[in-house]
Amino acid sequence: MGLSAGLVRFIGLAEVAATGGLIIGLFWQPLGIAAALGFTITMIGAVAFHAKAGDYADPATRGNAMAPVILTAVSVATAVTLGG
Repeated sequence: MGLSAGLVRFIGLAEVAATGGLIIGLFWQPLGIAAALGFTITMIGAVAFHAKAGDYADPATRGNAMAPVILTAVSVATAVTLGG
């Protein structure tokens, strides 16, 4: 289940943009909320990819595959906190 080089670059750029948006979002909340929601969508895609690859069923890869699950929860909490 290899990903193309272009898709890997796109995902990396999306993650870097989300990081910048979250940092700027500390000062301008609308951007922080948008960045958190965008990062949530990226992490949901990562969870789906790991599930399709069978990483959650394999004890050897389950630990690393849990990172997107945790980051999804954190990004949703961030969006809710900034929006409230």
